[in-house]
Amino acid sequence: MHGVNVNFSPMVDLVRDSRWGRVMESIGGEDPYLGQVFGETMVKAHKDVKIDGNDGMISCVKHFAAYGAAEGGRDYNTVDMSEREFRQYYLPAYKKAINIGAEMIMTSFNIVNGIPATVNKWLLKDLLRKELNFKGIVISDYSAIEETIEHGVSKNKKDAAYKAITAGVDIDMMSDVYSNNLKQLVQEKKISEKIIDESVFRILKL
Repeated sequence: MHGVNVNFSPMVDLVRDSRWGRVMESIGGEDPYLGQVFGETMVKAHKDVKIDGNDGMISCVKHFAAYGAAEGGRDYNTVDMSEREFRQYYLPAYKKAINIGAEMIMTSFNIVNGIPATVNKWLLKDLLRKELNFKGIVISDYSAIEETIEHGVSKNKKDAAYKAITAGVDIDMMSDVYSNNLKQLVQEKKISEKIIDESVFRILKL
């Protein structure tokens, strides 16, 4: 391997509706245990790959969380389930991948408990950071921060940037939401520079 430092895999989403268009991307399909085994194995394999004599490739576990449970098998749709269902069937594969050393997590497009995953403080801070003890980088899915405007949760790009950075998203993938708004949010004292420093530190460290 040469020149590839990050791989956006494994996708550990549990999928039990064959209508969902991303079934083929799932490594565990409808089996929670199989997803755990494959997820753990793939993260370890990424770490074992040597690039120019350095440490292995960075694995990015996706999509956090419960993306495969979109209602009606419709991509981006609502996810609504009990906490018991979520913890018993959907959460274990993410947890297993984190425990073996995954260094990056990608947020999902769907809502969780009525709030888009990409701006969901309970999901990204309370559950991912505190409970699962994840220390790595959180990256949005493709333009997912900006898409919270379409969800009706963010008023505009500036509001979306505020909600995502305070929820714990370090990298805004494929949009200008962070690059065009974070500086102004700091200058207006709506967020502290410390929040950005923490995200930047995680990225530079990795």
